[in-house]
Amino acid sequence: MEQQKVLQHFTESDRLSFFDTLHNWFHRVTEATGTIDRFFSIGGYTICLSFATQNMADALTRAISHLEVLPTEQPSLTICVWDNVSTKTRLPGLMPAFLNVFHWYWHEYLDSRQNVKLLCSDRFQARYNIGPNIFSALDSKRNIGLYWLADADGLPYWERGSPLQTLLNWWTSSQNRQYIHAAAVGTSNGGVLLTAKGGSGKSTSALACLKSDLTYASDDYCLVATDPVPYVYSLYSTAKLKGVKDLERFPELAPLVSNSDRLDEEKALIFLKEHFPDKIVTGFPLKAILVPKITGELDTRLRKSTPILALKSLAPSTLFQLSGTGQSALEMMSSLVKQIPCYTLELGTDITQIPRVILEFLNSSEQINATRTF
Repeated sequence: MEQQKVLQHFTESDRLSFFDTLHNWFHRVTEATGTIDRFFSIGGYTICLSFATQNMADALTRAISHLEVLPTEQPSLTICVWDNVSTKTRLPGLMPAFLNVFHWYWHEYLDSRQNVKLLCSDRFQARYNIGPNIFSALDSKRNIGLYWLADADGLPYWERGSPLQTLLNWWTSSQNRQYIHAAAVGTSNGGVLLTAKGGSGKSTSALACLKSDLTYASDDYCLVATDPVPYVYSLYSTAKLKGVKDLERFPELAPLVSNSDRLDEEKALIFLKEHFPDKIVTGFPLKAILVPKITGELDTRLRKSTPILALKSLAPSTLFQLSGTGQSALEMMSSLVKQIPCYTLELGTDITQIPRVILEFLNSSEQINATRTF
């Protein structure tokens, strides 16, 4: 194929041309109708999501509605979002053919995380997510992101629950903010990070706190910073329950599931901001890392652990799940586990004890810190 020959000789100038062709096309598509611009504070930075159509805006902002802020003329990052069907357009020129090459010859043009190898450099990042066929690209020099798919109705549930994850991870990593696979609960004075591999009780522990005095920042993905002090930023106010057993643990959440008609093929997705608005916060200082461990006993307890054990729990799932995550992410996570104490959260069968144990720990930490100030 002629397109394959062209792609084999891509230069930085070609990457810029490829990006600008798509970026200019977005503005041409929205020239007559205008854009729907929404602004969000993510990791302390104001980001503009510029949508071509309302249905895309509705689908991709529901999970981040708690982070919405007033518009600004100079956002730190702008992401252009559109699809073909809603805008009644098609991509220009050879773009459809190029994307078909990425799709059918993925083994040659995509790496293990579906990044488009020839379109990636120190300045540019690009990913073609096969399945939903979502194309994401970032120009880190101009702080512009592109997000395209053929049909908004084909947006998968996990993208509605954790929207724009690839683009945001690429960009925030360059701003000393690290995407991590972890839950976070706490108070206005500080909270804890809950990190463990799937099935270890991370999400259960976070959701159990919804009926306590603790606030909720995440049960799946969040952002962390280590300078000047460890801090966690909320990303998505969504909960994902794996199946019948999870719903049995939290029967009160069953009526809140947004995709209850598709649970045979999707995780149960709940937009918590819509049901627990007073519980959802944008972030707090980090006081400790807790690694949940299911014990089968009745009571929940905290036991002192080590930074290396916390890192072993935190790093693998983060590095595996997030596109573009590498050495810098590992270094930041290594720094984080050294800055704050680490514990094993031994989970008992009485899940109502979980928030009490965490809250008692945070209260005792506050007392210790208050004593040290005198």
